[in-house]
Amino acid sequence: MIDCVRSIVRTEGALGVYKGCVPPALGWMFTDSILLGSLHTYRRYIARYLLHKDPGQKDARLPIYYQALAGVGAGWTNSLATTPVELLKTKLQMQTQRVTLRHANGTTSSKVEFQGAWDCARQIVRHSGVVGLWHALPATLLFRTSFGAMFGSYDWFQNRLTTWADWYRRDASHWYAWLLTPSSVTFFSGGLAAEVFWLVAYPADVIKNRLMADSLQHPQYPGFKGMSKVAKDLWAPSHQSPRELGLLGSPFRVRRIYTGYLTCALRAFPTNAGALLAFETAMYFMDVKH
Repeated sequence: MIDCVRSIVRTEGALGVYKGCVPPALGWMFTDSILLGSLHTYRRYIARYLLHKDPGQKDARLPIYYQALAGVGAGWTNSLATTPVELLKTKLQMQTQRVTLRHANGTTSSKVEFQGAWDCARQIVRHSGVVGLWHALPATLLFRTSFGAMFGSYDWFQNRLTTWADWYRRDASHWYAWLLTPSSVTFFSGGLAAEVFWLVAYPADVIKNRLMADSLQHPQYPGFKGMSKVAKDLWAPSHQSPRELGLLGSPFRVRRIYTGYLTCALRAFPTNAGALLAFETAMYFMDVKH
């Protein structure tokens, strides 16, 4: 990870680590609102139509498997909004190549393929039409199905931490139990649930990113079979690593697929813990039961 940062700064300057930041900076405030808003809506629908309970009642809290189902629905709904944002982000982040231009006078020059988010979107639409902005949508749906694991585990962590806090408070000697306030329970539950999410979702994220980073002009993974081809290429043993060959090489192939996971794990806890704490706090002040 440190070597990657050094390489980017050395070749592209300090601003290179922020390459592709504009699409998520502008888009995620909307996509995260869609994710959490649809999660709340699906929770209420499940409580009303599957459990036949008033969503506002105290006993209407969903079992963990229904929490997971609401998470899957929210992830799929969110995919429609996030796919164009992530496509632009990935293409801008991955471009290190320069395109050679031949001029009428015989001279040549080179430039990066995309001059920014708007230019990237314009080239995609010109090449594939508006629908091209939703390239890799099936892979995004697969990736965001893992929100079922996130919000199911989020509910489980909340229940466990709340139970432990209540149990420890019965004994005044356990002074650290007072650290588990409702806000800290939400914070830690959100962070731990995010780690579960990335542990489950990371292989699908690798597939999605490879599809999104594929060349517009000379795609390596074209058509509807692109996702399965990426998966096969990822699982195929590397000839440069003989230990990946055969059945005993499976753990080494899994480790290769999870290359870069540490970066996601370090980022996931604080960002998602803070986001879910903000969401739960807003719902509390609006007196909304969910």
